Order: sequence, then C-alpha cells, then structure tokens
Amino acid sequence: MGFARFLVTKSISYAFALIATVSILYLGIYGSLQRVIFAQASYEAQQFQQALVKSAHGSLSQAQIAAQVALFKASFLGQFGFSQPLPVKFAYQLYHLLTFQFGSSYFLLAPNGSKVISQIIVAYLPNTIILFTTGTLLVVFFGTMIGLLAAKSVGGKLDRSIPFIAVIHSSLPPFWVGFLFIAYFAYSLNVLPSGGIISVPPPTGLFAQFGDFLAHLTLPLLAFFIVNLGGFGYVIRSLVVSTMGEDFVLTAKARGISDSRILFSHVLRTVSPSIATQSVLAVAGSFGGAITTEVVFRWPGLGLLTYNAILSNDLPIIIASTFVLTIVLLLGLYIGELLYGVLDPRIKAG
Repeated sequence: MGFARFLVTKSISYAFALIATVSILYLGIYGSLQRVIFAQASYEAQQFQQALVKSAHGSLSQAQIAAQVALFKASFLGQFGFSQPLPVKFAYQLYHLLTFQFGSSYFLLAPNGSKVISQIIVAYLPNTIILFTTGTLLVVFFGTMIGLLAAKSVGGKLDRSIPFIAVIHSSLPPFWVGFLFIAYFAYSLNVLPSGGIISVPPPTGLFAQFGDFLAHLTLPLLAFFIVNLGGFGYVIRSLVVSTMGEDFVLTAKARGISDSRILFSHVLRTVSPSIATQSVLAVAGSFGGAITTEVVFRWPGLGLLTYNAILSNDLPIIIASTFVLTIVLLLGLYIGELLYGVLDPRIKAG
C-alpha cells in the first residue's frame, strides 16, 4: 500500500501544480491571449463570409450576410467564454489550452502547409525530443560512470579534476561551442554538415538518408554533450561520496567485498533513485534550452520554431510553445517522482 498511496498523493499534488502553473501562465499572457483569440475569430469570420457568399449565389443581401457573419463570430468567441465573467472565461480557455486547441498561426506553417498550431508543434517537437533526449541519455550514462570512478578513489587525480571539469563545462555557452564545432568540423575539416536535419536534396535510399540524418545530428549532439557532461558527473560524484560513508558500505568492506562490487552493486543501487530523478529533470530541462542550440545548428525543432515565431511576431505560436514546454517540464517532474518511488524501497514499504 506504500507505493499506491505515494502514487495517489503525487498525482493529486501534480494535478494541483498543473492548475496553479497554468493559472499563473494564463494571468501573465491574459492580454495577449485575448488578442490572439479575437484575431482568430475575425479570421474565421472572414473565411465564413467568403464561403457564405460563394454558396449563396447572390440570394442573400449584404445585411443578411453581415448578420450571419456577426452571429458566427459571436458563437466562436462564446466557445472561449467572451462576455462571461472572468472565472467562466478562464475555465473555457483553460480547457482549450489543456486540450491543445491553439488555433492557427499568423505566418508560420507546418511542413505540410497547415496553419493549425497543434499540427505545427507535432511536426517540430519530435526533432527536439530526438536531439535532447539522446543527448541527455549519453550525458547520464557517461556522467554516471565518471562520477562512480571519481568517487571510487576519493582524492585521486580523476576525483580532483571533476570539479574543475564541471566548472569549465558548465561555463561554456552552448552557442559558442556550437560555432566552434561548426568552424572546425564543418568548414575546416569539411567532414560534417554545418546544420539542418537532412541534406538538400536528400540522398536516395533509406540507409543513405539515415546516415545523412546521423551526420546532421552529430554536431548539435556533441555540443550538448560537452556542455552538460561535467556538471552531471560532479552531481553523481557528490551523491556517491556521501553514500560511501554509510554503515552498510563499511559493513560490506569489513566482510571483504571488493570495492568495485560495493560501488556498482550496493552504492549504485542506493543512489539510483536520485540518479533517475536527476536524469528526468535533465531531459525536461534540456527542452527549455533548446532555442540556442537549435538556432545555431538550424535544427528544425521546437526551439527554432519559437525563435522564428519571435522574429515574425507570430504570437499564437509563441504562446503555444511556451505552454507546451511548461507541460513538458511538469510532466518530467512527475515522472521523476514516480521513478523515485519505484526505485526507493522505503516508499514501497510505506
């Protein structure tokens, strides 16, 4: 019953957290959101008017057309709670946000030419997930190995170098590392493409296209890996060192168990809940820093989409991408809590 109660408690907590976060976001963008909805209503009313005139074949007067268009526009605004008290309007608009009904963009299009924002985000979000999830998994794996090896010999060369490496890596601006890699690998050596997700024109054949995709993925993935590896390795090293002083470790050493077995079997299992939490947070947090990396490498993900929306003043896409990234962050926190509950035996025991 321990984990079941933990699951229910966390689910309720994050449901309230979601409502509170979205409410704060809604209040912050209230004026902009109302302008976007009103502009969407005007656009839909104009489309309705054109279709009505075309289908009427002159059987309706201008006054009749204007009346039907006004009725259509009022009905459209009524779906978002206009002319209703603020709490009712909030409920209507919150429902549309939570169901990802963001309307249409002003200028930007999906690859298939659609202006529907949900389709645009669906087209670009997977590219962001592929890049940053892959990068975070590599950072987690190698960072964990570095942290474990550093903690195995506290005071050794590797252990003393980890804080220095963490400071250097964490202080490197991602865009600067990206420019450096592009200048060296793409222009000096000419071995990797400077940006994009696939060559133009694309190569023929499935394997050739996959290889071309991996070539385009290499530089942004390497830049993300370099910037984040040192910091994550230092966090793992600190977690492991603090655990190495526990009584069960001293008991295992007294029993003659090898240091490697203690480290990888006992200590790693103990700190695995914290590592899982840090990993999920790293994945969720990486999406927030997607803009600089994607802009430098012209990687067609949600970060580049947001950047282009800012340049073109496409307010609906800016609002939608902000909301989606907020949901992704909360979802990552929630998944991290669940993983902690699965891996920590104390929670299962109640």
